[in-house]
Amino acid sequence: MPHSKCLFALLLVCAAEAAEQRTFNRVLPLESKGETSASVSLGDIDGDGDLDIVLAKGRHWPLHDLILRNNGKGVFQAETLSVEPDRTYSLALADLDGDGDLDIVSSNDKPDKKLVYKNDGKGSYTVSGEFGDPAWPTRYVTLADVNGDKRPDVLVANRNGNSPNPRHSQVCLNDGKGAFPKCTPLLIQSATIIVAADFDGDGAVDLLIPHRDGGQSLIFWSADQPAPFGAKAASIRAAAVGDIDNDGKIDIVVGDEEAGLFYYRNLGARKFADPIALGAKGIAPYSIAIADMNRDGRPDIVVGNQRAPGVVFYNEPATFQQTQWGDGKGSVYGLAIGDLDGDGWPDIAAARSDAPNCVWFSGPPQP
Repeated sequence: MPHSKCLFALLLVCAAEAAEQRTFNRVLPLESKGETSASVSLGDIDGDGDLDIVLAKGRHWPLHDLILRNNGKGVFQAETLSVEPDRTYSLALADLDGDGDLDIVSSNDKPDKKLVYKNDGKGSYTVSGEFGDPAWPTRYVTLADVNGDKRPDVLVANRNGNSPNPRHSQVCLNDGKGAFPKCTPLLIQSATIIVAADFDGDGAVDLLIPHRDGGQSLIFWSADQPAPFGAKAASIRAAAVGDIDNDGKIDIVVGDEEAGLFYYRNLGARKFADPIALGAKGIAPYSIAIADMNRDGRPDIVVGNQRAPGVVFYNEPATFQQTQWGDGKGSVYGLAIGDLDGDGWPDIAAARSDAPNCVWFSGPPQP
């Protein structure tokens, strides 16, 4: 009988040899027309064992947010989440109050209230409260436990352009019961996303806040002062993190609307390697997800673009192999990855503006 570590290594080698570069040709439109959607989230909201879809709709124009319940085979029944239409950029899922089900935090653009929805345990939602200031120009929220109390807090990304009086991004702490009565500013001028991860391996959550409008991005190293990250003049719309090179450290991928897509390898000791450019020039990356798309044990990079097909960058040793997905219509503001049809392979859910929201299902390579 081989040693367990050797057996595990052998299984990884076999998995890598058997890995397929999957394709994404089977598409399911989630709506009949394109509107202004901004993000998509996946989670088992009703406890039936499959992944449901939550769509944030509106952006600057009021629309009803949607829940799409999955029958387990990739067939969805749609219903509205919001009673009144609002200007939603993201709907983030997490168990806010510790009762075992997924609640929702809604990031609405000004002048709409920022809302918290509580789950009754069966996937029905009611508004339980508000957070922050309706006047904030909020884009996306991230849920992460930043103070170690085992409850997710709300990280609010506010976009201000280059206003001389910006409404800064914020940290809103959970009171332990799923409410967020107090918010503290993060002194960065303009952001559309905040990424929470332990980049330096010290057990505390760090915050990457990419600059959206031509300024310096920052990393807030837990309790320490923030440090600059990346280019001095960034226009970053999207970012995602994961251990791309499997060295135990969290790497960063960013999508700069002006400069393109870049991979930053984490060197440890709070240092990152020079960025590696990925993909074609002249295409604006609008959303990024990191997931193992071909089940080879290596995280791959999935990108949604503006008015161009999306790309899966398959993570091969020392290189990336590319596969296109999508029809290139509209702008892919949000991505979520998960097995939506129960076949064991991760699928791509895309939230788009000016094109219908869709799911692209994973399939075998074409002959």
